[in-house]
Amino acid sequence: MGDFNFDLFNRIQSMIGKFEDVFLSQGLFPLISLATHKTNNSSSCIDNILTNSIEKCCLSGIIDNIGTHHSPIFSLFDLNLGIKEKPPLQIQEYSYSAKNIEALAQELNPELIEVYKSLDFESFFRLFKDAVDQCCKLPKPKYSKRNPINNPWITDGIIDAIQHKNDLYIE
Repeated sequence: MGDFNFDLFNRIQSMIGKFEDVFLSQGLFPLISLATHKTNNSSSCIDNILTNSIEKCCLSGIIDNIGTHHSPIFSLFDLNLGIKEKPPLQIQEYSYSAKNIEALAQELNPELIEVYKSLDFESFFRLFKDAVDQCCKLPKPKYSKRNPINNPWITDGIIDAIQHKNDLYIE
């Protein structure tokens, strides 16, 4: 940002073209395209803000009609300074631990044969859903910060070990 004293409106002077070539060749782009200096006879764009992150510029412009011949310039950028939002809590309504899956298999084994013979999908679906709810559904949902995004290294085995440790502690 600065008062470069090169009038970007003046295309006749070769120095202006060279100045423009220098900043454009470096990947810098002007954000101000309005007159920043006004007299009774002329207007010029001698104040500007140059940026290499034009996609992060939300707003830029001049503050006009403040009673002086120079108009202040401004720009607003979305910098997102690495501030991370808290990841959402993981809601777990079912536990598909090895113990629960084994219980589910035991529950379904005798009943599936009867449903299989009837070829009735609605009966199968109801039977399967009820069995999953009975064997795997938690009494109340668990809320946890652990999820594959936050903790990709936490496997089902580690979760089972943590639960076992907590169960031993309670006893």
